[in-house]
Amino acid sequence: MSGFYVLNVPEFSSLVDAARKSGHCKVHPKRGHYQFVEFENEVEILRRDTQMKEAIWYGCLTGGLDGKIAHFDSDRLKLVATNEPILGLDGN
Repeated sequence: MSGFYVLNVPEFSSLVDAARKSGHCKVHPKRGHYQFVEFENEVEILRRDTQMKEAIWYGCLTGGLDGKIAHFDSDRLKLVATNEPILGLDGN
């Protein structure tokens, strides 16, 4: 199980929406100032689907990542699962 944490601010809400619409992610309820987006195997999100400005786009993983970045440029983010335990998801 892998995923990424999205800071709960308006600038990143379209990233969560794009992840949800991808069909490859499970978006967990907001917890504190973050929202966890879980994925299995891999997920790819295109910047054009988020309508994010490039400067905001490059900050989209600042909340944290449980997984590996396979590709990240100004147009596309591709993450792959590591299938390692997710830290903090159980409340610890």
